Amino acid sequence: METKHKVIFGNCMSMIELADNAVNLIVTSPPYFNAPFDYKGLFKNYGQYLNVLKKMAKEAYRVLQGGRIFVLNIDDMLVDGQKYPIIADSIKIFQNVGFRYRDEIVWKKPD
Repeated sequence: METKHKVIFGNCMSMIELADNAVNLIVTSPPYFNAPFDYKGLFKNYGQYLNVLKKMAKEAYRVLQGGRIFVLNIDDMLVDGQKYPIIADSIKIFQNVGFRYRDEIVWKKPD
């Protein structure tokens, strides 16, 4: 079986370069919500961040072939003393666009 690989630099919220059901696997690690060490102030508020995830999830569902896998590397975030439930919210977002929740894998970074 022949495979085809193509790198596209573009916007994950609008993957116009890709046809419906064109992708076999998606692995992504989006920016953490306003992580103070890398993305401080990137999003105006948590709602804006979740809207970006919603747009990305909807578009990913469109381009991903049925039964294929979407891997989301993400974590909850503590910003200015407030903890944001990014994992729980992102699971619901992806389920609402049609994905089926399969499993959570916890990656423990070395200290």
